[in-house]
Amino acid sequence: MLFALWGVDVSLVALSWGVLIAALFRIPLLTFGPLMLLFAMTWVYTLTTRVLRSLSGRETAYAEYYRGHAFLLLLVSFCALLATMWLLLFCVGKFLIAFFAIPLVFALAAHMPLLKRIPFIKELLVSAAFVFACAVPAYYYGFRFSPLHMLFNKHLWCLIALFFLFNVIRAEKTRYPHIPGGALSLGLALVFVTSLYSILAHDAVDYEHEFYCAVCIGCAAVHVLSVLRDKYAQPLSYICSWPLMAAPSLLGVLMFAPDMWFN
Repeated sequence: MLFALWGVDVSLVALSWGVLIAALFRIPLLTFGPLMLLFAMTWVYTLTTRVLRSLSGRETAYAEYYRGHAFLLLLVSFCALLATMWLLLFCVGKFLIAFFAIPLVFALAAHMPLLKRIPFIKELLVSAAFVFACAVPAYYYGFRFSPLHMLFNKHLWCLIALFFLFNVIRAEKTRYPHIPGGALSLGLALVFVTSLYSILAHDAVDYEHEFYCAVCIGCAAVHVLSVLRDKYAQPLSYICSWPLMAAPSLLGVLMFAPDMWFN
């Protein structure tokens, strides 16, 4: 439970999808710096938002744990933030700030009071922030695109749709007590069919096939999570949710790694 409560699983999933997105860009080597920044920034955001939401009195998952350990969690998060800023400014390169600005804008917009009143908008913005953050190492090493190109990448928006459905299922039941099963199945079917079409397309380039295979497997993972949410106790679904989303990207890495990294 500590692994999930401290949000480490979220950062590990971000790393795995970051590597897979890099493969989509045909980048054979990612150095330690940008990946460490991706891990740290995702971890700091996840840990800080969970603690602050619990301290504000909202009924979130395991709010009592976060309130009881608020000082320690915020202290660790602050130290990680300082280390991240040092790494960003003095070790990796300031140019990464421009790329991380895109997911940061989406992450901040997800907490705006006016937008939070719109159903499902928070889950959409958080999903976009997560996926765009995962894409930062690939864009940083691609040397071909500006940060704004992330906003118009169709592959990333397909992945955002998958994580949107994932975040809707993981949302607190007080926010969405009754998620229509038909609507969820329709959303998963649309993402799956779109990905399957991209796999079968003859004009697919680079490693799009492997990327969309991972998205299709992710649809199955989200379906499994929906079953866990409705039939099993909260701890099981809480522990298994993010690792389930890591499995598709790891399988995607295995699909492209033999001919891309080991030759």
